[in-house]
Amino acid sequence: MRRIVVVGELNMDIHLFGVAESPGPAMLVADHHLAEPGGKGANVARAAARLGGEVALVGRVGSDEFGHDCVGAVAADGVDTSGVLTTPDTSTGFVAIQLDDGRHRSLVFSPGANDLLTWDDVEPVVDRLDHGDLLIVQAEVPAATLTAVCEHAVARGCPVLLDPTPPGRVGREHLAAAEVITPDLAEAAQLTGRSGGSLLWPAFAARELVEAGARRVILKLGEPGALLADATGVVQIPTTSVRARDETGAGDVFLAALAVRRVKGAGWDEAVRFANAAAAISVERMGLALPGRAEVDEAARLLVEPSRTVLPAVAAPG
Repeated sequence: MRRIVVVGELNMDIHLFGVAESPGPAMLVADHHLAEPGGKGANVARAAARLGGEVALVGRVGSDEFGHDCVGAVAADGVDTSGVLTTPDTSTGFVAIQLDDGRHRSLVFSPGANDLLTWDDVEPVVDRLDHGDLLIVQAEVPAATLTAVCEHAVARGCPVLLDPTPPGRVGREHLAAAEVITPDLAEAAQLTGRSGGSLLWPAFAARELVEAGARRVILKLGEPGALLADATGVVQIPTTSVRARDETGAGDVFLAALAVRRVKGAGWDEAVRFANAAAAISVERMGLALPGRAEVDEAARLLVEPSRTVLPAVAAPG
C-alpha cells in the first residue's frame, strides 16, 4: 500500500465553550471546557488512518503529560509514531480555542516543542518514501524545515500536499514544490491580496495562485464545496448540506481524506468530493470529529450534483 507521511504539529487543544467577559477585572470566563489532543499534523494523520491510509507522523512533543497524551491518541488510531520525538525539558504545544456558534477562534497558542522540529528530525522518515508515496506538510512547521522538506521532495519526485497555514510563511518556492495547496477563503485572501469584491473572487484567487507557480489549488469554500484550479481551468466541486456545529479540525479532515483517495488512485475530482463529504460529516459533530471510511463513502456517493466550470483554462506556470 502507498504510504502517507505527515510532517506537522502536535498540540493539546483546550476548547472553551460559552466564553464571556467576567464582571470584575478583565478576564474571560467559560461555562465549560474540553481538553483533547490535536495539532494539524496529528489531526491529519489520525483522520487519514481512520479512513484506511497507512500513515506515519513526524513531529515533536515535550516531556510532559500533554506530550504523552498527544502521542498516545495518534498511536491509538494506528499511525506510526516512531518519527515523533520527545524533547526533554520542553513543554508540548497547546492552543486555547473559543467556540461560538460552531466557529472557532484561537485565543492563545504556545508552540512549545513544535518550534524545535528540524530537517534532521524529518530526513530519516522522508528518505524511506517510495515512488507513489505521498508527503503532507503544514506551513506552521519552522520555516527552514518547511523549505528543506519541499526541496527534498522535489529532488525525490515525491508528491507534496501543502496546507498553507499560516499563509505568511508560504513562498513561491513552496507553491512550486507542491502537488496541491489547500487554502481556505481567509488564507487565499492573504496569499493573493484579494477579498470579497465579487462572487467570483475565490475563483480568481485560485487562478492567480496557479499563475504564481502552484501546480494545483483546492480552495475550500465551506457550504458551497471547493474550487479545484489548475492549468486547465477552475471547477467548483459540490459538498453535502449539513448543520455545522463545530468546525474544529474540518480542514485537517479534508486534507486527510484527499490524501487517502489520491494514494488509492482516485482522480482529483473524485478525491475532492470524498474530502468534501468527510469535512461535512466532521463539522456536524462537537470537538475533533474524525469520520470513518464507510460513512464518508456513503456521503460521497450521495453527492449527485455535478461539478461545474467557473473559469476557463489558465496559462501554465512559468
